[in-house]
Amino acid sequence: MNDWVRLPVNYGDVLRRAAESLFRTFEDSSAGTVVVDRDARVVWMNERYAARFGFADPQQAVGLDCEAVIPNSLMREVVSTGQPILLDIMETGREPLVVTRLPLKNEAGETVGAIGFALFDQLKTLTPIFSRYAQLQQQLIATQRSLAQARRAKYTFASFVGTSAASLETKRQARRAAQVDSPVLLLGETGTGKELLAHAIHAASARALQPLVTVNVAAIPDTLLETEFFGAAPGAYTGADRKGRVGKFELADRGTLFLD
Repeated sequence: MNDWVRLPVNYGDVLRRAAESLFRTFEDSSAGTVVVDRDARVVWMNERYAARFGFADPQQAVGLDCEAVIPNSLMREVVSTGQPILLDIMETGREPLVVTRLPLKNEAGETVGAIGFALFDQLKTLTPIFSRYAQLQQQLIATQRSLAQARRAKYTFASFVGTSAASLETKRQARRAAQVDSPVLLLGETGTGKELLAHAIHAASARALQPLVTVNVAAIPDTLLETEFFGAAPGAYTGADRKGRVGKFELADRGTLFLD
């Protein structure tokens, strides 16, 4: 134990000791461990894993193809691609296993084998994680629905109650505008219902189920016009959102952008 009081300065020794420590931890706490070579043949297997698949002695599995030892094994895929499969549920003849599979590489970066750990043999161990994931999914769906509802048209032509000749002509032209896929210019004094008409045109168009995004152009400083309409990458400017900002054109994609 005294050898571990101070970590070695040599980076290679640090990596070696870290790898040994991680392996011991996983091997001791997992439901099973297996190592295969570059041909996906078993070169080592612990007793727990061997017993699970019907081998009284782990040595009986050595030299066999991984699929002959572990049905549904994906160790060959890890060896072939050199990419890990960090978390997976593997079906077995008994209860399913939660497994992780990692490639083993030499100093030249070549994949020379793979190691697999059966992390859990009872899925109920992951119940809190699955429950939290399901909860977050439901929250996301609810937020998306709420956002989609907020971006839908609030008014239809039925909301435009004027019955004068001018009002009826305006509605007739607006209905025609709703049938074409082109920009529409609405002119009128403040308070005459331009926004209501914009919503009605959107609601009667083929884009009705897509977003309706309203922009008060007068409220946007000249210096932020580009960001407002085209968005910004994370950290694009001082004070920018770390996650970036989506532009109004993207928000209104396939829908309607109403410039007030």
